[in-house]
Amino acid sequence: MKKLVACALVALLAFGSLFAQGLQEEQASFPDPEKTITIVCPQGAGGGTDTQTRQLAEAMKAVSGFDNIIVENITGGSTGIGTNAVIDSEPDGYTLLMYGTYVICGTMTGYTDGFEKMDMVAGLDLEPFLIAVRRDSNFKSLKDVIEYAKANPGKVTLGNAGATATTGVVAYGLNVACDSIFNVVNFNGGKELIPAVLGGHCDVGIFSQSEVKANIDGLLPVAFLGDGHSVVAEFTEVPNLAEAGYPDLVVPGGCFRGITCAKGTPDDVKAWLADTIDKAFNTDSFQTWLKDNGILPQFTKLEEFEKFNADLVETMKPILKATGLAQGKYAE
Repeated sequence: MKKLVACALVALLAFGSLFAQGLQEEQASFPDPEKTITIVCPQGAGGGTDTQTRQLAEAMKAVSGFDNIIVENITGGSTGIGTNAVIDSEPDGYTLLMYGTYVICGTMTGYTDGFEKMDMVAGLDLEPFLIAVRRDSNFKSLKDVIEYAKANPGKVTLGNAGATATTGVVAYGLNVACDSIFNVVNFNGGKELIPAVLGGHCDVGIFSQSEVKANIDGLLPVAFLGDGHSVVAEFTEVPNLAEAGYPDLVVPGGCFRGITCAKGTPDDVKAWLADTIDKAFNTDSFQTWLKDNGILPQFTKLEEFEKFNADLVETMKPILKATGLAQGKYAE
């Protein structure tokens, strides 16, 4: 009898230990100090998206006290390879994507399942685009570029950060609107486009403002694609499309960016990430960086970001369809 009672006590203690362990694991806080949060940037190091990703990672470390946050550049496939790497990752919140309008473009053009297989964590901002040439180019205005291209169809190379990058959609849209006068060339992100224009291998480029600002000695902006005028001191006098003489040209004016994760990530994990990004976004250092680079705040998180993204998708549909890049249901 004593032996039976002893066995029962051992079993009960073992069960209690397992229950407590399971409860502890269930209540374990995110993130695990032994793990690393990786923010995948689907574009190359040195471009505008990469720069912002690194700024955000540092701000997240500062506000959370969690130092194991890194940035990994996974390029190729017009941002589709990096996007797919996050989609295929474990939905545990440790692998994030610096999401952008380029992912929406990539989804609609068949490079990735993109937003269809992702959870929205936090929307960040919009960075306007500039059309720029090499500073010692013979082109000094957008009119110079377009008039020469019309007289010499196919001879002016118009570069962008990738076929389905947002600047790629701008380049194709601009070419269609101008009766296909340009030779559109796709590069692997701003890191390749910038030296191509600076080196004279590409005549004209579509850039983010931060990319032009970082290379202001070599690049001359000839048109601002956002609404109104740039708020960056160096670019306030750059004409918008209407002022440049082309009020009927309709192309995306910039790139929206945000943070997403694999679909199915637990709600409490997404909540921690969204709250941390919210605090990071509102730090003095990050806000100063946004202002200095003329990037416009458009912060949303979780359900609010889901709605914002859905509205942005609807806005992009006719633009992608008009360029002839849309595939499948998005081409209908």
